[in-house]
Amino acid sequence: MKQHYEQLKAAFRRDTGSRIDFLRNPAVYGTELYRLIESLPKGADLHAHADAILPMDLQVAFLADHPELVIRMDGPLPGLIRYRGDGPADFGFRTMKDLLEAGATVDDFRRVWTLLGAGADTYLWDWFEGIFTRCGSICASPALVEDYYIRVMRYYHGIGVEHLELRCPFFGTREDALARGKAFYRALETVRKTDPLFTLRIVACGGKNDLWDPQFDTLMDNALYVREQVKDEARGGSDLVVAIDIVNDEDRSYSLSRYEDRVRRIMAANPGLHLTLHAGESLRGENAEIAIALRCGIERLGHGFNLYRYPALQEEVLRKQICIEVCPISNRELGYCSDFSLHPANGYRKAGIPLVICSDDPAYQANSVLVGDYLAVAVGWDLSLDELGGLFRNSIAYSFLAPDDKARLLAWWEDAWKEAIR
Repeated sequence: MKQHYEQLKAAFRRDTGSRIDFLRNPAVYGTELYRLIESLPKGADLHAHADAILPMDLQVAFLADHPELVIRMDGPLPGLIRYRGDGPADFGFRTMKDLLEAGATVDDFRRVWTLLGAGADTYLWDWFEGIFTRCGSICASPALVEDYYIRVMRYYHGIGVEHLELRCPFFGTREDALARGKAFYRALETVRKTDPLFTLRIVACGGKNDLWDPQFDTLMDNALYVREQVKDEARGGSDLVVAIDIVNDEDRSYSLSRYEDRVRRIMAANPGLHLTLHAGESLRGENAEIAIALRCGIERLGHGFNLYRYPALQEEVLRKQICIEVCPISNRELGYCSDFSLHPANGYRKAGIPLVICSDDPAYQANSVLVGDYLAVAVGWDLSLDELGGLFRNSIAYSFLAPDDKARLLAWWEDAWKEAIR
């Protein structure tokens, strides 16, 4: 297996190189190297955002199965999804089934629901956040949440992933949040009927732009309420909500400093709650977000892309063995690094900082989930099969699972890995 892997990697590096475009070059997904990595047991995805996961063909299929969701393909916001429930569709909105019967294709939706649609002069984050605006209703009811995440977890199982830590905001009232939390757990129970090993945990998100900021305290209160009320009874009553995070484009939104005191209070009042913060998802040298995140006591660092600009902070991350959640394809698509061989996280890895490879927002940034992220670093960093396996193992070792759950998943992975590479 190791020799075969090296041969496939060398051929890929020769034919494609390390500037891999996972949105615009679908041939990548048909390569032998992609298929080999897809077949390997990967463990976990620790950084994936809610309702932005299913590959576009499966996202379209989900919508086609739910006529209560309707889409407008013209007007000022093409691709806008609206939840109509059992009521009539608004003028200009049609079901996905109707659109497909009229000749729409999956590629049409790729253009409005991925970064493919961003114009040459578009600020990428504006288009990216606009996708979330277009698709914000895709899980507008508990029933939609349940079905969507049954599909998500089954997809992950199919690519060798048995644990998902989902970034999720809990909007609305406490009752709304609780209904969403219970829907996640019902989805997990359904998946476990055929895949008893699978585990789902929630990293509850607040946001730091003008739209999210006024709701910050409500989002955190809702998340903590769900944490109290929804437990994984099949895993000894473990918490479903295990951590908090704060998200958004950090170059143009509020600084983490605005939330530092509130984060400290939340963590002090909730023993056992974990903390991971988006910080360093930037090219700027005056960005102070990583320093603030470290002051808050993070256990994992979301992205941490520009850590190389701060040697003292990099030394602190190394000394404390804080794991960095690296999202290679996302970093490429949002304009931080076009050549995976130059991605700074390889330097962090070589320095001894633990890394996990994650997918971020695969529905909007790639044509598949997570496999491409591993392919990107395998090729870009010229990783051996053992080094790739070490990243797979890290995804479990640095998860926020309870000790018994982590040990169970690690034991599964060790056995599955030995079988896969023999």
